[in-house]
Amino acid sequence: MIVQQYQKIWRYNNWAWDYVFESMVNLTEDEYRQERPFFWGSLHGLMSHCLAAEIIWINRLNGNSPKALLGADDFSSLSTIIDQWQPVRQQWHVYLGNLTEEQAGSICQYTSTEGELRQNVVADIISHAANHATDHRSQMTPILAQLGHPTPELDYLFYCLSLQS
Repeated sequence: MIVQQYQKIWRYNNWAWDYVFESMVNLTEDEYRQERPFFWGSLHGLMSHCLAAEIIWINRLNGNSPKALLGADDFSSLSTIIDQWQPVRQQWHVYLGNLTEEQAGSICQYTSTEGELRQNVVADIISHAANHATDHRSQMTPILAQLGHPTPELDYLFYCLSLQS
């Protein structure tokens, strides 16, 4: 049951990102790159961070420990980010499609970007990655609305309602 829920949460994650992408592509380059009051500086910085997080976590779940988190300088544009996100989505889809209940409760060991050996329960990593995305989308969407490019409601239950239509 937990595996099916994680698969659904990840489909929600992609659904919500698709709406953010739709709004983002309408921004001017200046709006997209303007410094903003969040950790990653600009919408470009924040989008880069979000993609980088999904990349590093799926790598860790697959037994790889990247030595560094990619940053804004690693992605030249929004279109590059969106294009590079597609294969990452596919990696998550394959991983979650093959995940068993036993694996969800198992421990994932990895080396952090600081070189420290760490471990977390697989289910906790999947939950973290999804919650991380939701947190950062909630930072982006008010900015998008202020710039005249709002997204629709992105709450999980709105996704569930969309499945009923």
